[in-house]
Amino acid sequence: MEFPDLVQAKENITDLFFAEQEMAAEDVGVIASPYRICPLGAHIDHQGGPVLGMTINAYTLLAFAPTADGTVRLKSKNYPGKVAFELDRIPETTGGSWGVYARAAVLALKETYPINKGVAGVLDGMLPGCGLSSSASVLLAYIHAFAAANQIRLQPWDCVHLTQRAENKYIGLENGILDQTSIVFGHKGCLLHIDTKEKKITELPKPPGKNLYRILVAYSGYSRELTTSGYNTRVQECREAAVRLSHLAGSGSARILSDVPEKIFNLYGHKLAPDIGRRANHFFSEVQRVRKGVIAWRQGSIDEFGQLMLASCRSSMEQYECGIQPIFDLQKIVSSTDGMLGSRFMGGGFGGCVVGFVKPDRAEAAAADIQQAYRKLHPEVADAAKIYLADSADGAGFLT
Repeated sequence: MEFPDLVQAKENITDLFFAEQEMAAEDVGVIASPYRICPLGAHIDHQGGPVLGMTINAYTLLAFAPTADGTVRLKSKNYPGKVAFELDRIPETTGGSWGVYARAAVLALKETYPINKGVAGVLDGMLPGCGLSSSASVLLAYIHAFAAANQIRLQPWDCVHLTQRAENKYIGLENGILDQTSIVFGHKGCLLHIDTKEKKITELPKPPGKNLYRILVAYSGYSRELTTSGYNTRVQECREAAVRLSHLAGSGSARILSDVPEKIFNLYGHKLAPDIGRRANHFFSEVQRVRKGVIAWRQGSIDEFGQLMLASCRSSMEQYECGIQPIFDLQKIVSSTDGMLGSRFMGGGFGGCVVGFVKPDRAEAAAADIQQAYRKLHPEVADAAKIYLADSADGAGFLT
């Protein structure tokens, strides 16, 4: 299965907008905010670690128009109900879980910019709650829409920082900048090497060689809610490991694990409590996998890159200790399917999907085999679980 064509998707969301909102045609804009994959660098961006991200051709689409009266009126194709509030009286809650993102986007923007015009809009996510940063994708769509409605010119890093602010302060997710940075700076045909501590980005073009891989996205049928999963707990455990290692080394100044030299972990890691020791072990081993992955990608060694993905996934399960049984089952099925070069589960791991690189001549057959095997093992989500073949894509922006 392929994700919907973007041109047709734009037409569909625009038609839906006019069916739901009474607005003039010339006022309507459509934003496409893609999802992202992270083949290496899982669970370390919140500690300032290096990560590899790539945007794919699955999107959040937002058709919107400014409202002069300062009201926000939204509908979602994916979730029931409506979201409505006034900019000068932003409620504590918005009447539905999906409405928190619009509220968070407005509040983050209002900290720095005058926001007087609201938006009327219709939202459609191609695969929401799948572990491919759909929440960051939604927030970026809203931030672009409210900025455009209020004639605010945002630079790319402004968008990254506003989205992170919205997630950290107003949604309660203690994440890093992998998701936002990938979605803002994504470029078709490129893997992004992101130094999340120094905020530096290096584009890694598609490896030399023709048709080396297709991207396979296997959705488990189980969505994840990061703020109510163990995500924030893991972040705090990593910070605790950093502080403890710093004290053991006699410096006492580290806040996150990237503040700790690897040699300090090698010297004192065995003195950490078992749980935080495993979190630190995942961090430092994942940093090494990212470094090796950059070299393998540049050399076109997709087989080696894929093996690093598998090792990363094992570390996420055994050292970072995230995931649920259906995700483990799906990862096992995907990784053992003929033609797969490497795979790992995405997002916080408490639900979501598995992403892999597959040989192009085996892509269709692999997708069919995975779907059949997983649905047989988990018939309770047979209708929800889906397998997609995807391609890299450009970052978020307006569709013309």
